Amino acid sequence: MTERENALHVIWHDGKAEWIPAGCDCLEMIMPTDVVRERPPYALGIGGSGYDYWGCWWELEPKIMGASPLPGKHPCKDITKWREQVTFPDIDAIDWSGAEKATARLDRENRLSMFFWESGPWERLHALVGFQEALEYMYEEPEAFKELMQAITDFRIKMVPLIKEHYNPDIIINLDDFGHQRGQFMSNAMFREFIMPYDRQVGDAIKANGMIYCHHSCGKIDGLMEEICEMGPQMILGLFYPYNDQEKIVKEFGDKLVFVGAVNCQLVENPDVTEEELREETRRATAVFAPANCMIFDPGTFNPVKAGPMYDEFKKIRDQYRPNAVQ
Repeated sequence: MTERENALHVIWHDGKAEWIPAGCDCLEMIMPTDVVRERPPYALGIGGSGYDYWGCWWELEPKIMGASPLPGKHPCKDITKWREQVTFPDIDAIDWSGAEKATARLDRENRLSMFFWESGPWERLHALVGFQEALEYMYEEPEAFKELMQAITDFRIKMVPLIKEHYNPDIIINLDDFGHQRGQFMSNAMFREFIMPYDRQVGDAIKANGMIYCHHSCGKIDGLMEEICEMGPQMILGLFYPYNDQEKIVKEFGDKLVFVGAVNCQLVENPDVTEEELREETRRATAVFAPANCMIFDPGTFNPVKAGPMYDEFKKIRDQYRPNAVQ
């Protein structure tokens, strides 16, 4: 059985997986920002500040080497006038030639490819109108809010078959953050009304086009997991520790979802973290998810100096949770 086949059995929850997979062996990430420009045309903001293809300005923060929409510079100043103030990207003008280069290296026989698709409907809306303004518009202009969310969702749904055609990924990661470190951005009722229907439509389109729907969300989302599960993802990239009750979520949803990268990312990315702390965090996360066979282990970092010992520790301990695992 290949790493790809084994990982698919984990995702399908069919009981046929022979070992608990490590992301370094079974997953390959496609970072498409030079083509599908939900952020400026460079990976993760490393190239500096700039505009995405919606006309939103992303400001680079050098200390964290990441970019985010700059408050006050959002293009839509009045959501009731979004039709005049929001410029949708021209799908027909997208140059897909960069996709060939991005996919040429993929090992499709042995690994699953994951398309990292930033700025889901909610993230795109608040990039366009401002974050605080977006939350206020739910109360002050709910009709216009929903109209813009649907228009963004319709655009995203049109993109799905094109992503399939040009990248042909096994998995699409729809990125839409629903919380901060201490809580959700909104109540469950507000989430169900203003956010959930639109991400569910995107997820339905992903699955209808023969791909696996993985949802990414940062922040404290454990209180929204019932709603997120109803959105239909097969995988969750997130549920980070320690501010999410991972053990509770595994008990309730471990038979329905597969969790990727559910570690303490703040610890992992701390410049002063020790190798033993990284290994201990690997042991902690594995002990939570591995008994339910609902994980693909990922260290939550692209830094090989940190990922290396975490993967090493995971491979040392994973088989104790699967008595029939292939040695």
